[in-house]
This record gives sequence, C-alpha cells and structure tokens, in this order.
Amino acid sequence: MISIQIPENQQNVPWVRSLVHLIQEQAKIIQAQAERVTQLETTVHQLRDEIARLKNTPKRPKFRSSRTPSPKKAGNQSAPNQGTSSHTQGAPIQKMREEIVVKPRDLPKGSRFKGYTTYSIQELTLTPKDVVYKLEVWQAPDGSIVRATVPPEVEGSHFGVDLRALIHGLYASGMTQPAIFQFITNVGIEISEGQIHNILMEEAKGYEEQSEAILSVGLQEAPYIRVDDTGARHCYQSGYCTHIGGQYFAYYKTTASKSRLNFLNLLAQGREGYVINDAFIWHLFEGGVADDILNTFEGYQGKRYSTQKGLIRLLNRIGLHSKKLRQMCLEAGMVGFVQGMLKPGQVLISDRAGQFDILDHADCWVHMERPLRKLIASTPEIEAEIDQVRKLIWTLYEQVKEASISQQGKDQVLKAYDALVAREVISPGVRKVLDAFKEHREGMLKALEHPGLPLHNNDSERDIRGMVKFRNISGSTKSEEGRSFRDGLMTLKQTCYRVGENFWGYLKYWFRREPIDLAACVRRRYQAASGLP
Repeated sequence: MISIQIPENQQNVPWVRSLVHLIQEQAKIIQAQAERVTQLETTVHQLRDEIARLKNTPKRPKFRSSRTPSPKKAGNQSAPNQGTSSHTQGAPIQKMREEIVVKPRDLPKGSRFKGYTTYSIQELTLTPKDVVYKLEVWQAPDGSIVRATVPPEVEGSHFGVDLRALIHGLYASGMTQPAIFQFITNVGIEISEGQIHNILMEEAKGYEEQSEAILSVGLQEAPYIRVDDTGARHCYQSGYCTHIGGQYFAYYKTTASKSRLNFLNLLAQGREGYVINDAFIWHLFEGGVADDILNTFEGYQGKRYSTQKGLIRLLNRIGLHSKKLRQMCLEAGMVGFVQGMLKPGQVLISDRAGQFDILDHADCWVHMERPLRKLIASTPEIEAEIDQVRKLIWTLYEQVKEASISQQGKDQVLKAYDALVAREVISPGVRKVLDAFKEHREGMLKALEHPGLPLHNNDSERDIRGMVKFRNISGSTKSEEGRSFRDGLMTLKQTCYRVGENFWGYLKYWFRREPIDLAACVRRRYQAASGLP
C-alpha cells in the first residue's frame, strides 16, 4: 500500500482522509493492472515461441543486460560464465549512485508536497587526475639510505593503469591513434601521439605470448576448430590474416602468404617436424599419388624428422625426384607432425578453401549453398527450380543437425542426401551446385559422426570481421611489432568474449601486472563442456 504523509493539522479533515483513501485504492488497482500486463506479456512471448517452433522459424533472440550475468542452471556445463577467472566473477563492476532532488519551476503558492517521481539515467565521469607518489627516504643505523619504490604497475611509466587500459580498449574498439590522442587530450590528459604509440606497442610481446598460449590450448582441447582468412596489408605489401578459433577461443595471425604450408606452420606454432603416419599417407592419397608410392611409405610408418633435410634424404633414397611430388611429401610430413599436436578426433571446419583442405575436414553448408543465391533465373521455371532446391537443401540441413545431436535417423538422412544430389534439374547452375554437394558428401555429412558438430563456419566469418574493420579504418601495419600487437590484441579481445570475460576488466588486471590467464580459462571451459572435473 502506498504511504502518504499528512500534516498533523490536517489528519482529521474528512475530505483529506477521503482523498488519501482514494489514492490508496487507485494505487492498488494500478499495481494489479501492472502485474496483469506483465503476465500477459510473458504469455504472448511464450505463444510466439511456440508458433515459431511449429512453423520451424528462428526463435526469438534472448537478450540479457550486460551488467549482470545470466542465471546458471544447475548442472549446466555450458553456462556463459562458468569456468571463468575469479578476477571478474568475484569483482563485478561497481557503480556509484547519486540522487538529485529537482524542484518544480513556478510553484504556485499554497501547493502541498505529494512525494517524488523518479527518472533514472546512466552517466560516466572522466576526470583527469595527477597522482604523486611521495617515496619515503630513510637512513638506516649503519648510515645506508633506504628508499621506497613505486608500485610495480606504474614502474617505468608515467601513466596510470586505467589510462593505459582505456587507450588499449579504445584502439581495440576501432579508434585510430590520432583519434585516441584527440579524445584523451580533450579530456585533459597531457600526452603526445608518440607516447600513445609507445603505450600500445609496449605490450606487443606480451600479447603475442598470451596469444600463442591460447592457440596451443585451443588445439589441444577443442573438439573442432574453425578457420577463415582475409586480406591484411603489411609494410605496403599484400598479406593475409588467418583466423583459427573454436567455441571458446579465437586466434589471429597475419602473414605474407595464404598457402597450405603457411597454414600448417601456423598450426605448428613455429615448430618444425615431419612425421610419416596415417595422416601423411591419407594426405598423399587425396592428392592423387599413385598406390605403389603409398605402399612404399607404408613401410616407413612412424619415421620422424626434425628438419626438411631428413625427409628429403628419404625421398632421394626412394627415388622420388619430381618437384611437385616432393612438395606434396613435405606438406604431408607437416600434416603428420601437426596431427600429433591436435586433440584426437578434432575436426577442421572451413569454407573449403584449398589451403584449409587438410586433416579431418568438414564443409560449410552456407558456403556450399551460396552459389544458388547468386544464380539469375532466365525463366519462371528455373526460378521456381532454384527456390525448390534451396528449400530442399535447408530442410536437409535441419535433418542433418537433428540427427547429429540425437544420433538417430542417420540412414534416412543419407538417403535424403543422395536423393537430393541425384535430382533431375533444368538449370546448369543448379546442377553444378548439386554436383558439388555430391563431390563433398563426406565433408557435408561429417556432423553425423561427431555429435553436435556445427554445419557452418559463420562464427569464424564473424570473428574475422574485426580484422576487416581494422584494415578499413587504419590501413596496413608498418612494423613487425605493430603486426604482433594488432594480432595479439584481437586474439585477447575475442577470446575474452568467447570465455565470458570482461575485456575492460581484463585490460585493467593486465596493467596491474596481475594478468588473467586466458589460456587457462579456455582449458577450463572446454573441460567443463566435456564433463571433465
């Protein structure tokens, strides 16, 4: 019930008491109506979700406030913040509260005060501050001088933790160094563009080391990895940024090449090795190498070489002198070496670009269907045919996804797939797409062997857009240090998002020299998802 304060001299006035009673009764009605509206809104949302389920349309997205974590269900191993570092779980962002009383303008004389209505806003205060450390100096009994030292987080720098974290956060959000300089100086900080550049570049080595640790753990723990690449200029030369990621990590690396050997070097993380094993022989088999050569390598199963020279000596002994074949063998040796670094049974998902077509590979349904969207129908019949084939593809997509999760009805899915690729069509363009589905049948149906495996590479494409934005805004990097910094910063930012860490909080702990171990966070998330303690 609403509480109304009545002056003592008016408490016994009949009309005042009647007015108070009327206000209280109206407040009850309003509250009941508000609860009823809330209940009806919930019912409407539930009915909409049910209609979407029956019509097999996308579900209504569930948004949550960024200020509070989503509720965790008991036993739910994939909750967004489960397994994350205690730095952010135990230290949520604190908000100050300020109340300001606003009086009405031109208040008529004799008016009576009836309480308050509230209007809430969120505000941010940016206040420049000079922090002066007064370091005590003492003289010991033996005459020696003992001096205090500055805290580790500011040693060697004349800029504080929050300021440096803000500069890195702004750069990670897409602001250029000149824009950051203008913003920081407008706030009141005395700083030069060169100092901003140094604040950024000083962390390049640390970011790179943390990035490599994240990739190493991701390759060891992830049941599948996604890959994609995009153009990225460096030193005024064309280059490529490769993204390697999974459900709980993301890794970026910019190189001058996008060859298959370059991709293998990224997976090997700078290490070199060549191994003859099943992956070696399978890679050669997929490359069309003759059976007699494959049988020869069967006798060398288990051989390991630390450099190219060892494998080349073996190729000379066998009598393989073809330049193309020797190159394929070197690639196969790297494939065999990299396989030993990956989680057993790990699947690689990509858009089927040639450099990624290695190891246990799964294809992306979105990329395979995309050519149909680009076809221009010349007649109404072909337009109807394109629409019908697209509907059949996405119906089959849902069937494959359901069978992958439940591991039931796989025989029916295989029959439906074979019926689709054998379908008689008029359009040559449609026929070409169906032939591609037939050629890549094993990769398209890989999810049937791996429960829950995604059927698309959309997450990797979304992750790589961050690097595209950097390229469009800032252009190319000019030094190795700058390239390492940008790749590392993007890796840390996107991995924070993947494991549920607050990136701003992560940066503050980083500059306090108490960095959160993101690689450990990645490992915990994967182990929790797999049910390991």
